[in-house]
Amino acid sequence: MENFVVVDVMPPGSFGMTFIVEDRNSGLEYTLKKVECLDETRANRSLQEALCLIDVNHPNIVRYRELFILWDKHITSSMLSMVMDCPYMTTLKIVVSSQREQKERFEDRCLQMFLGQMVDALAYLHNRCILHRNLKPSNILMSSDSVFRICDFGTATISQDQAKVDIRIKESEKCWMAPEGMRLFQWSDKSDIWSLGCVLLDMLICHILNEEASLSQLSQLKHDLTPLDLIICKDLRKLLTRMLGLNPKNRANVWTLANEAIVQQSLILCGSSSHSIKRTLPQGVTEPPFHEGIDSVLEFMMMYTDVEAIQLSVLSYLIKEEGTALDRIEDVVQAVTFAMMSHAESVCIQLKSFQLIQVLLTAETACELIVKLDSVHQVLDTLKDYPHEKDIIIPCCKLIQITLEKGCCAPESFPDAVETLCVVALHKEKDIEKATCLLMHELRSHPNEAAIVNHVFVAMAGLIKTSDTAALQLCHVTDERNGVYHIMAARRHYLDNPNITENFCHLLKQMVQHDAILPELLAENVQEELEQILQQYESGTDTVLLAQDILSKMTSLKDVESTSSA
Repeated sequence: MENFVVVDVMPPGSFGMTFIVEDRNSGLEYTLKKVECLDETRANRSLQEALCLIDVNHPNIVRYRELFILWDKHITSSMLSMVMDCPYMTTLKIVVSSQREQKERFEDRCLQMFLGQMVDALAYLHNRCILHRNLKPSNILMSSDSVFRICDFGTATISQDQAKVDIRIKESEKCWMAPEGMRLFQWSDKSDIWSLGCVLLDMLICHILNEEASLSQLSQLKHDLTPLDLIICKDLRKLLTRMLGLNPKNRANVWTLANEAIVQQSLILCGSSSHSIKRTLPQGVTEPPFHEGIDSVLEFMMMYTDVEAIQLSVLSYLIKEEGTALDRIEDVVQAVTFAMMSHAESVCIQLKSFQLIQVLLTAETACELIVKLDSVHQVLDTLKDYPHEKDIIIPCCKLIQITLEKGCCAPESFPDAVETLCVVALHKEKDIEKATCLLMHELRSHPNEAAIVNHVFVAMAGLIKTSDTAALQLCHVTDERNGVYHIMAARRHYLDNPNITENFCHLLKQMVQHDAILPELLAENVQEELEQILQQYESGTDTVLLAQDILSKMTSLKDVESTSSA
């Protein structure tokens, strides 16, 4: 310490004091963090843990230069002292506060730079078995050109000291910490992912909520994910859902995140890529520990979700060991879902996953578990990505149909399921008849569910475009009313919904191509409905152009019909 002279004293943190110091020999300035330890034994243990930070060399992580222990006679305590670079960057906390005060959102490029740099930095750390344990805006530095750096690591010895955590950490700072950290004082690489998710969410909502409200939303995450309803961007909401799983087992690790399209784009923007941050297997390990039993195999599979060879190997093992897989069905469903999400671009992984799903569907509880673990949405995404892979289509359809038939899940919880089945997976006339009936059933049963009405309109348009059978089916009487009546009745619930109105027009455009439906459309005063749409929406919009096209078509068909009658 005699080599440094104190230049400035920073506000105290949760675990210690921070100083700006000058090296007497070089004149260079550094940051000195002094962390109080209960006794010399714990101080030495913390020092041993922190020594690995000396070798950390990453552009988005502040360099550690020296580590040593001092006795502070004023507080009669051993202090772990850490000398770090002093990059003269402001903290992200200050920047977020400024954005909040000015009610300005972060620019998309800044958010992408943040996400890409933080994922790259955490992958670097986690590949070296280094955890941060205290990631929050005040421990992330930011420059004016959107360069971010992580600083102020925590050690297990200090972070797992319950008394110190309870006393030193303010309630407002606890909301950044993962549930398992605050409740059990246990940290893993996924704890850092939780904290990163909280920081990202705060950046996304700071312009609409004051600090108290934002912190309240972050605290709410430990109970449910309702705060994510504030996020408009579907891709970001999906990403945050994966980062903020309450159970660490269901939470993504950094390598899984790197496979998400939005993260890959961010990594490229930062000059990195998902390929450069792949997780490495331990030295000498070439395959999962099959000899240790299914518990060890599943744990290994979840640990290395990004390694395609490992995932394929375990999936093959689980298919072969059918009885064992069914005995541990909940853990297996969770593992196969993560494999599918992490390797959406791999046909081999998807095929092997669905082979396993077909095995699992022999169990009574399979559908309930798949719905409970929110795996249906992943199945739908896979079905959309591989619309021509028969070995994927069949188990996909089987799963969704069984789930709907058994009532394991209400249709409104995944309204695009029916649409996906109709557009992607149905080819035979019998299937189309069943699909049309199913769509009409959903429309009659859920006229007040906007999402279902919207998806039914899209699905029906797809069916009618490719099949006369679907069009004719609409003319059949069901519960004393035909399908056209139910479509019109559902539409009238949402006269002011532009998305439903546009898809309603797309559906009508397909319907008027079929002469058999024209009388039913005229009977339901469709022309009057279209006239209202023309008055309601600005000229030149897609909706108006569609409505004009349909009116023109109906008028010409009606004239032809009148001429023929005469």
